[in-house]
Amino acid sequence: MDKNSFFGKLFDLSFKEFITLQIIKYLYVLGILFAAFMAIVILIGGFTQLSSDIGKGIFGILFSPVFFLIATLSVRLALEALVATFRIAENTTKLVEQGEQK
Repeated sequence: MDKNSFFGKLFDLSFKEFITLQIIKYLYVLGILFAAFMAIVILIGGFTQLSSDIGKGIFGILFSPVFFLIATLSVRLALEALVATFRIAENTTKLVEQGEQK
C-alpha cells in the first residue's frame, strides 16, 4: 500500500502522516449540513408554534438563520484551530529534521 495514499496514512500505526488536513473539507461540509438541518428543524418548530404561542413561533422563525450562522462559524473556528495545530506539528517535525541534519 502506498504510504502517501489516504489509506496508507489511515493505517499508519506510527502516526507520522496526518490525514486530518485531507478530510477537513469534508468535515466542514458535514458541519454546514448539520447546521442547516438544525436551522430547518428550528424553523419548522417556529411555524408549528405559531398556532399555540405566537411569541415562541416568531422567535423560532427569526432565530433559525441566526443559529445557522453561529453554528457554521463555530464549526469553522474549531476546524481552523485543528488545522493550525496540525500545521504546527508538521512544521515542528520539519525543524527537528533540519536540526538533526546539521
